[in-house]
Amino acid sequence: MSEGNLDEVRNVSFVIAEGGPKRFDHVKRSKGMGVVHQAVARFPSGRMVTFLTFDHPEHGWEFDPEAEICRSDRAVCFPSEPVPY
Repeated sequence: MSEGNLDEVRNVSFVIAEGGPKRFDHVKRSKGMGVVHQAVARFPSGRMVTFLTFDHPEHGWEFDPEAEICRSDRAVCFPSEPVPY
């Protein structure tokens, strides 16, 4: 990839959250962040787990330190910044 295309590179973050079908979405979304996609898995025991993915640019974006992803009832929230590896 050429350096001129660096702003087109995106990372995907993956989160696993306890609980059921309540919707997660951005709160104070940073510019350039992608939408939150989610899927809920229900186990035979009745336990539910929500799998979330969202993407963000690799370069050339400004992170809002107050940006979060929250469940619709706001009982579960976490920063939407990329996790350092």
